[in-house]
Amino acid sequence: MVKKILAAVSAIVLFGGCLSQESYLQKRSSAFVQGYHSGCENGWESAQNSFIERKPPKRYFNDREYKKGWDKGYENCYWDEEFEQQMSMPAIFR
Repeated sequence: MVKKILAAVSAIVLFGGCLSQESYLQKRSSAFVQGYHSGCENGWESAQNSFIERKPPKRYFNDREYKKGWDKGYENCYWDEEFEQQMSMPAIFR
């Protein structure tokens, strides 16, 4: 029963997050959106493997909007993946 509830809540958060993310990005500049997607990919990969250091591209240092998007995408996707990993662990290890 608890597993079903956790699965339902996770699905709502996951799909709700995607919808709100898309509406959030529609209101941003193209540089921000590009940075967000790049940062998100790096954040997700960093959460998957903490032994590999991820560095932003050169554009990060030259484009303020791209930098803002990259930072936001990295943070959001890193913590989303961390949450998913925690939820997939048996309760005894959480």
